[in-house]
Amino acid sequence: MINQLIERIDTMVPQLRLVGGAIDFQAAVENNPKATPACFVIPMREQPGPSIASDVMQQKVTASIGVVLVVRHLGDTTGAGAGNDLEVLRRQVREQIYGWTPDPAIAPLERGAGQLLAFRDGHAWWQDLFTTSYYDRSVL
Repeated sequence: MINQLIERIDTMVPQLRLVGGAIDFQAAVENNPKATPACFVIPMREQPGPSIASDVMQQKVTASIGVVLVVRHLGDTTGAGAGNDLEVLRRQVREQIYGWTPDPAIAPLERGAGQLLAFRDGHAWWQDLFTTSYYDRSVL
Protein backbone atom coordinates (compact mmCIF):
# COMPACT_ATOMS: atom_id res chain seq x y z
CA MET A 1 0.00 0.00 0.00
CA ILE A 2 2.86 2.42 0.77
CA ASN A 3 4.28 2.11 -2.74
CA GLN A 4 0.85 2.75 -4.27
CA LEU A 5 0.43 5.85 -2.10
CA ILE A 6 3.86 7.16 -3.11
CA GLU A 7 3.04 6.58 -6.77
CA ARG A 8 -0.38 8.25 -6.49
CA ILE A 9 0.96 11.33 -4.71
CA ASP A 10 3.89 11.60 -7.11
CA THR A 11 1.56 11.39 -10.12
CA MET A 12 -1.33 13.49 -8.83
CA VAL A 13 0.52 16.30 -7.02
CA PRO A 14 3.05 17.57 -9.61
CA GLN A 15 4.06 20.54 -7.42
CA LEU A 16 6.07 18.11 -5.29
CA ARG A 17 9.66 17.84 -6.47
CA LEU A 18 10.48 14.77 -4.36
CA VAL A 19 8.19 11.96 -3.20
CA GLY A 20 9.65 9.02 -1.30
CA GLY A 21 9.34 6.49 1.47
CA ALA A 22 10.91 5.77 4.85
CA ILE A 23 14.50 5.41 3.60
CA ASP A 24 14.26 8.71 1.73
CA PHE A 25 12.78 10.31 4.85
CA GLN A 26 15.71 9.15 6.98
CA ALA A 27 18.20 10.66 4.52
CA ALA A 28 16.23 13.92 4.46
CA VAL A 29 16.12 14.11 8.26
CA GLU A 30 19.90 13.78 8.39
CA ASN A 31 20.73 16.31 5.65
CA ASN A 32 17.46 18.04 4.62
CA PRO A 33 15.69 16.94 1.42
CA LYS A 34 17.61 17.13 -1.86
CA ALA A 35 14.63 18.99 -3.38
CA THR A 36 11.59 20.79 -2.01
CA PRO A 37 8.72 20.73 -1.70
CA ALA A 38 9.06 17.10 -0.67
CA CYS A 39 6.70 14.40 0.58
CA PHE A 40 7.50 11.19 2.43
CA VAL A 41 5.02 8.35 3.01
CA ILE A 42 5.87 6.29 6.08
CA PRO A 43 4.17 3.32 7.73
CA MET A 44 3.70 4.41 11.34
CA ARG A 45 1.76 1.75 13.23
CA GLU A 46 -0.29 -1.40 12.84
CA GLN A 47 -2.65 -2.47 15.60
CA PRO A 48 -4.32 -5.88 15.25
CA GLY A 49 -7.51 -6.56 17.15
CA PRO A 50 -8.61 -9.88 18.60
CA SER A 51 -9.46 -12.75 16.28
CA ILE A 52 -13.09 -12.56 15.18
CA ALA A 53 -13.44 -16.20 14.12
CA SER A 54 -13.19 -19.41 16.11
CA ASP A 55 -12.16 -21.85 13.36
CA VAL A 56 -9.48 -19.67 11.73
CA MET A 57 -7.38 -16.72 12.85
CA GLN A 58 -8.92 -13.55 11.44
CA GLN A 59 -7.97 -10.14 12.83
CA LYS A 60 -8.92 -6.62 11.87
CA VAL A 61 -5.73 -4.55 11.63
CA THR A 62 -5.82 -0.76 11.91
CA ALA A 63 -2.85 0.86 10.19
CA SER A 64 -1.56 4.43 10.46
CA ILE A 65 0.43 6.06 7.68
CA GLY A 66 2.38 9.28 8.07
CA VAL A 67 2.53 11.72 5.18
CA VAL A 68 5.35 14.17 5.87
CA LEU A 69 5.58 17.36 3.82
CA VAL A 70 8.69 19.52 3.77
CA VAL A 71 8.82 23.03 2.33
CA ARG A 72 11.71 25.48 2.31
CA HIS A 73 11.74 29.24 2.54
CA LEU A 74 15.12 30.93 2.42
CA GLY A 75 15.33 33.88 4.75
CA ASP A 76 11.98 33.05 6.36
CA THR A 77 12.78 32.86 10.05
CA THR A 78 9.14 33.08 11.16
CA GLY A 79 7.80 30.23 9.04
CA ALA A 80 4.92 32.33 7.68
CA GLY A 81 5.69 31.70 4.02
CA ALA A 82 6.33 28.03 4.66
CA GLY A 83 2.99 27.79 6.48
CA ASN A 84 1.10 29.06 3.44
CA ASP A 85 2.87 26.60 1.15
CA LEU A 86 2.21 23.76 3.57
CA GLU A 87 -1.52 24.48 3.66
CA VAL A 88 -1.74 24.38 -0.13
CA LEU A 89 0.25 21.14 -0.39
CA ARG A 90 -1.64 19.49 2.47
CA ARG A 91 -4.92 20.22 0.72
CA GLN A 92 -3.63 18.91 -2.62
CA VAL A 93 -2.32 15.68 -1.08
CA ARG A 94 -5.47 15.21 1.01
CA GLU A 95 -7.67 15.62 -2.09
CA GLN A 96 -5.81 12.73 -3.72
CA ILE A 97 -5.66 10.21 -0.88
CA TYR A 98 -8.50 10.94 1.58
CA GLY A 99 -11.12 8.26 0.91
CA TRP A 100 -8.85 6.46 -1.56
CA THR A 101 -7.89 2.80 -1.35
CA PRO A 102 -5.37 0.87 -3.45
CA ASP A 103 -7.32 -2.38 -3.01
CA PRO A 104 -10.98 -3.23 -2.31
CA ALA A 105 -9.81 -5.41 0.62
CA ILE A 106 -8.39 -2.30 2.34
CA ALA A 107 -10.70 0.33 3.87
CA PRO A 108 -10.50 3.85 2.35
CA LEU A 109 -8.00 6.18 3.99
CA GLU A 110 -9.35 8.39 6.76
CA ARG A 111 -7.76 11.49 8.22
CA GLY A 112 -6.01 11.39 11.55
CA ALA A 113 -4.04 13.99 13.47
CA GLY A 114 -1.61 16.45 11.94
CA GLN A 115 1.31 18.23 13.55
CA LEU A 116 4.35 20.37 12.94
CA LEU A 117 7.40 18.14 13.32
CA ALA A 118 10.14 20.75 13.01
CA PHE A 119 11.17 24.09 11.61
CA ARG A 120 14.91 24.21 11.02
CA ASP A 121 17.37 25.49 8.43
CA GLY A 122 14.50 27.26 6.66
CA HIS A 123 12.62 23.95 6.25
CA ALA A 124 9.17 23.36 7.74
CA TRP A 125 8.29 19.70 8.37
CA TRP A 126 4.62 18.75 8.79
CA GLN A 127 3.08 15.30 9.27
CA ASP A 128 -0.51 14.27 8.60
CA LEU A 129 -1.64 10.82 9.73
CA PHE A 130 -4.07 8.73 7.73
CA THR A 131 -5.63 5.50 8.94
CA THR A 132 -7.06 2.47 7.24
CA SER A 133 -7.93 -1.09 8.17
CA TYR A 134 -7.85 -4.52 6.65
CA TYR A 135 -8.22 -8.14 7.75
CA ASP A 136 -5.38 -10.59 8.28
CA ARG A 137 -6.44 -14.19 7.88
CA SER A 138 -4.52 -17.31 8.75
CA VAL A 139 -3.76 -19.64 5.85
CA LEU A 140 -3.23 -22.65 8.15
